[in-house]
Amino acid sequence: MASTKSAVPVKLRQVSIPVKTAYGAGQGLISVKNMLFHFFFLFYFSNVLGVSEGLVFVATMIALFVDAFSDPIMGQISDNYRSEKWGRRHKFMLWGIAPTAIALILLFAPPAALSANGLFFWMLTFLLIVRLGLTVYGVPYYSLGAELSTRYNERTNIVSIRELFNNSFNIFVFLIGFIIFLPDTPQFEDGMMNQAGYAPFVLTMTIIGVIGSLIAVFGTKHKAADIRSYKDDARNSWRGTFTELKRAAKIGPFIWLCGGYSLILILYGAGSSLSLYMGVYLWQLSQGAKTVVTLAPFLLLIPAVILASVLAAKMDKKPATLLFGAVYFLCNLIPFAAYLLGWLPPIGDSNLMWIIAGFNGVGFLGLTGVLVISNSMLADVADVMELRTGKRQEGLLYAAFSFAQKLTFAVGLAVASLTLMVLNFPKQLEPSQVAQDTIDGLAIASLVTALIFGLASLFCFSRYRLTRAEHANIQRQLDIL
Repeated sequence: MASTKSAVPVKLRQVSIPVKTAYGAGQGLISVKNMLFHFFFLFYFSNVLGVSEGLVFVATMIALFVDAFSDPIMGQISDNYRSEKWGRRHKFMLWGIAPTAIALILLFAPPAALSANGLFFWMLTFLLIVRLGLTVYGVPYYSLGAELSTRYNERTNIVSIRELFNNSFNIFVFLIGFIIFLPDTPQFEDGMMNQAGYAPFVLTMTIIGVIGSLIAVFGTKHKAADIRSYKDDARNSWRGTFTELKRAAKIGPFIWLCGGYSLILILYGAGSSLSLYMGVYLWQLSQGAKTVVTLAPFLLLIPAVILASVLAAKMDKKPATLLFGAVYFLCNLIPFAAYLLGWLPPIGDSNLMWIIAGFNGVGFLGLTGVLVISNSMLADVADVMELRTGKRQEGLLYAAFSFAQKLTFAVGLAVASLTLMVLNFPKQLEPSQVAQDTIDGLAIASLVTALIFGLASLFCFSRYRLTRAEHANIQRQLDIL
């Protein structure tokens, strides 16, 4: 099938370090939202404000239902948009920043006089606006990353830099939250129970995220002219979104990649939704110890993204992903198994903090490797889809990954909420007031969750069949190589 030529010969196009850096900074708003949702949302609304886990779950499922339509539609709109000045992605990225930021700030600042029903509707309203705003920004943003380069290894490098920024922002969220806005005080046995600290914390982090996203928009906008224009190709209306998704569903590598990616993110989402409960009630860490555990991934951040690029180039992408996935799975399994078997130091022993920090750090390395290489693999799948359909549809494909990230939060929160409801976990209590059997239940639930979602994810990744040699052949047919 004949390919559509770009303004600049595709095989000569390179991505400079400043452009890669500007693009990576655009992860800021997404990272801030993800950390606030994955780690603080359930704890804040349920344990601090007293909203039932069931209502938090209902709000999340409603938002997920909306995302199931909005993400692919946004991908289709972005794929079919044409602008000499803005390309296919940048205008939508710019439009999505303000509503996402404003709604995120208001979500964590409900009026004090709201009733239980009022809190639910406040939570639902701004949750929906955040998710829709981030759809408008995030789907084009991820699609842009796949467009910047056609080179097999450079795609991994671009995602590695984005992941470097992603985890830097993630760590800033924890450090700023634990140290500045939610420290332990004589008034609160654990600073996470300080309701007044959340609104200024979220405001500060959202401003930082917005700055990063604006850098991405204006720092990469000049590359729009270099990216394949597709001026004469047939375009699809947003009404054809789900027809195009059916086509994508017939591409084996796409299905297995999305399955593995989604499942490992659900494992991450379940663990992160319960992580504050673990730190406060199971491990009973001080805010200082939580900071140490949070810093552990930072020490492995640069090695993680470098190792992901190196192993993907040396081993090929599928075996590297399986290796990183296995590391993440084991680091989610071993600490809770060791706790239940009585192999860990007692609660309060400083050695326990270092052990948890070690597993947290190594597990983060594994997760980072999976995320980096999976996103690079999806860019390769876009070439497969172009060969079959004659259309370049990164937006539609990355909408699936965007939805998978939101599915992470929703299903992960569902698993966490179900765990808390089954355990009849008490609300608004300090660690010393909770029964030990109830606390042990958190470890059992985490162990079972790791076994189910970790093994299922590894199985899906093992079914991915697109190799470096096959991909090179596809690019030759597209006249890219």
